Amino acid sequence: MSEANPIENTAPDWAAWSREAVQTMMARNAEWPGQFGLQASPAYRWDLDKAILVLEGALHKVVATVCLVGTSSDSEGSFLWSWANEAVPPKHGQALEVVHDFGRDNQLALLTTASIQGGRPEATECLCIAARLQRAMGTFIDKQGDVTLYFSILHMQLAPVEGTLAN
Repeated sequence: MSEANPIENTAPDWAAWSREAVQTMMARNAEWPGQFGLQASPAYRWDLDKAILVLEGALHKVVATVCLVGTSSDSEGSFLWSWANEAVPPKHGQALEVVHDFGRDNQLALLTTASIQGGRPEATECLCIAARLQRAMGTFIDKQGDVTLYFSILHMQLAPVEGTLAN
């Protein structure tokens, strides 16, 4: 007489899933600069109200639609999700609803707690998870004094050519 295998109802390994999100974003971040002709460290500027990031390559500019996922503070040792930050335009929090919903549906405190203790490693993990859930092209990080800003890159395109062409 053979025994039937019981159906196992195991919970997902969220730590492995999170590591995979970080690996995926690292791979995508290695690809998009070359795809858009952005070598080394291009000059850039971002606008939170417009949710754009402009990167300046040697021959052209690239415009990206971004979502500010959150910020971290060196002095406070914490990461704050944009949906919980009143200083961030609401459109960023709205773009993170998929992340917040996923956290609620799977009871993942990392995705539903407004402020998380930790530094850059914890913030980077949150960024990569968010970017994975948003199906982002990659990520971008900028440091402004004590604050580090963590962006997911949702879409990129070459900027239109300015002015008139010679011929």
